[in-house]
Amino acid sequence: MADPTKNQAEQPQTTDMPGVDAPASEEKTNFDELRESSQQFFRSLFRTGVQVAMTPVSMLPEEPRQHFLSAGREFTRGLATLAHELSNVFDRMAEETKEDAEKDQ
Repeated sequence: MADPTKNQAEQPQTTDMPGVDAPASEEKTNFDELRESSQQFFRSLFRTGVQVAMTPVSMLPEEPRQHFLSAGREFTRGLATLAHELSNVFDRMAEETKEDAEKDQ
């Protein structure tokens, strides 16, 4: 509370705006909560999109559905392998370039 015996300049400044003088830990907590909520929202949005995209597949009979799903798994595995191999090639190229640069010095 403000002291009536002090001048206005001597009194501590208070603000009625929430969050302006919030401690850093409270801001971090709010940020973490917002990040977690955003992640949960986008995960649920992604799951909904996958369900909508897979609706025609779920209407297929059992055998063609299983064939389609296994083909999708093989395709995904192939893409992951391709990405892994490309990263290995880039790592080797970076190492070779680094070795060449060290030899030139």
